[in-house]
Amino acid sequence: MKKIIKNFQNKKILVIGDLMIDEYIFGKVERISPEAPVPVVEAAKTDIKPGGAANVAANLVSLGAEVAMLGVVGDDDRGSILKNLLKSNKVDTSFIIEDFNRPTTVKTRIIAGAQQLLRVDWESKEYLTGSTLKKVIETFLDNFENFDGIIISDYGKGVITEELFKYTEKVKKQDIPITLDPKERNFPIYRNITAMTPNKKETCQAVGIYPETDKDSEEAGKLIIEKFKCNYALITRSEKGMSLIGKDVKYHVPAKAKQVFDVTGAGDTVISVFTLSLTAGATVKEATEIANIAGGIVVGKLGTAVVTPEELLNEIGGD
Repeated sequence: MKKIIKNFQNKKILVIGDLMIDEYIFGKVERISPEAPVPVVEAAKTDIKPGGAANVAANLVSLGAEVAMLGVVGDDDRGSILKNLLKSNKVDTSFIIEDFNRPTTVKTRIIAGAQQLLRVDWESKEYLTGSTLKKVIETFLDNFENFDGIIISDYGKGVITEELFKYTEKVKKQDIPITLDPKERNFPIYRNITAMTPNKKETCQAVGIYPETDKDSEEAGKLIIEKFKCNYALITRSEKGMSLIGKDVKYHVPAKAKQVFDVTGAGDTVISVFTLSLTAGATVKEATEIANIAGGIVVGKLGTAVVTPEELLNEIGGD
């Protein structure tokens, strides 16, 4: 597996999906507000990180890949901040489209004593239409052949549309891995992808089976690959690990996390590492093992975080 991780370098990945900023306000609580029975947070510092599909891109860059981001931001200050944040992370932002009809998605989390007290979301969930939708589809069709792998990161904010999935079979026919991190509201439009990475809740929403046991996961995975015309279902099962299901494979790996601090963005890390491993010559089983190790690392970090090749190699040890 070490050779696969070393082969991550310079693989070209296109990420298409819902861009957002993850904002954190850190402080302490020492009193209750006299205005209402709520805690008063004395803010000490703030932090912003790429979130959603942008976090997938950040993960890929940290692993050594060359990454381009296809998505939409608002024609606003936060859109500029997000693009600059991605540029500083060495992500190609030339495919990012500005839309003055929608805000840049921002999720603000207020944290005191390592405890999240509140989250505030600024967003639009309307599907793309008109010239913005046309630009996204044209950019995708004009450029997908230039990449080793493609990740669709769907956070249900409207960038991932039925129109896009009219062309995913075209990608598969060229043997370019195309993977999907799904969202419930778009289950009716998904089709023709290499692999789908639902968590337990999304698996149950998709096919009506909660993947509590390995057998449940196998049954659910079989239904997923039939329903969505995908080659593999990689079901992430939290403390139970992961299950990879395909027509000719049933593979279960136990969870690797030593300590869980925060699951924010863990799915982003899993799909990033799984897809990148496939482009680097891994079998689907090897890609699953490496993604499972990466997921175990990232949940041990607070907030939206990434994993490095060095961390993966250290976890693998003498393999």
